[in-house]
Amino acid sequence: MVADLHLHFEGSVPEGVLTRIARRNGHAFGRPGAFAAARRRSRQSHAFLRLYADCCRAFSSPLDYAEAASALGRRLARELTHAEIYVSPEIWTRFGLDAGSVLAAIDRAFAPVEARTGCRLVLLLDTVRQWGAEAAERVLDLHERTRLPRIAGFGMGGDEASLPAREFRRVYRRARQLGLTTAVHAGEWAGPDSVAEAADELEPDRIDHGIRVVEDARLAARLARAGLPFCVAPSSNVATGAAASWKRHPLPRLLDAGLSICLSADDPTLFRTTTLGEYRRAGRIFGLGGAELDAMIAVAASARSGKG
Repeated sequence: MVADLHLHFEGSVPEGVLTRIARRNGHAFGRPGAFAAARRRSRQSHAFLRLYADCCRAFSSPLDYAEAASALGRRLARELTHAEIYVSPEIWTRFGLDAGSVLAAIDRAFAPVEARTGCRLVLLLDTVRQWGAEAAERVLDLHERTRLPRIAGFGMGGDEASLPAREFRRVYRRARQLGLTTAVHAGEWAGPDSVAEAADELEPDRIDHGIRVVEDARLAARLARAGLPFCVAPSSNVATGAAASWKRHPLPRLLDAGLSICLSADDPTLFRTTTLGEYRRAGRIFGLGGAELDAMIAVAASARSGKG
């Protein structure tokens, strides 16, 4: 079983589908070559949050999201047996869409793909850290209203330095009470203290990124003993500047520290990668053998949401 536990919906939609939807909605990405040019510019400036926001603006209705979800599900099923995709209801709301309708449209579009291919397509509810705990509570309110079985997890991305993790303790406690697997982006841009705070204050089931934990050997050893899984996305880290290059990525140090590591594509359309591509490239660049790659694949399988 190959699973990816860290994908973001709008950044994973196949490029041709994204640009078709953008063209229909009069968005700039609908012009020939516009999306590719924006992606190149963002690689030069590491302005991926802006690029991601522009991808979100290409969508104008639940039908757009249904079309994208169907194509995304088919693409993921070609290489994975289990995929967990973050969706961001507060972003939809801020762009004038009804979050419940969008969520239902994605769910309906995934169902036939899942039935036909056998690839489990799981939704993770995402909140944006800099928008605060109240926005995060609204995301969980939506889950309580909809109770879609496909929703199996809750996580937080955004600016790691904007608000302390402790402000979200109640949110994460509530998510666990609702039976959701919890994850948090940490240690991508901020230092190892952000990983320690996230782990201690929020008690997540997984850490997304977390690469800077290697800067604190004692912390890395503690989290290795705890078996806390880290979903690491090397191509993403290089593209955003969190790591200087693939060869200088701290993946080997993370593995040497005994941490539970799996690989993820994060935003594969933005970073021009795939989940299996991440494993292949890691093996080639760092000389990892089949046993080491299989061990990371096993971490993803054991850490997946909705195992029951």
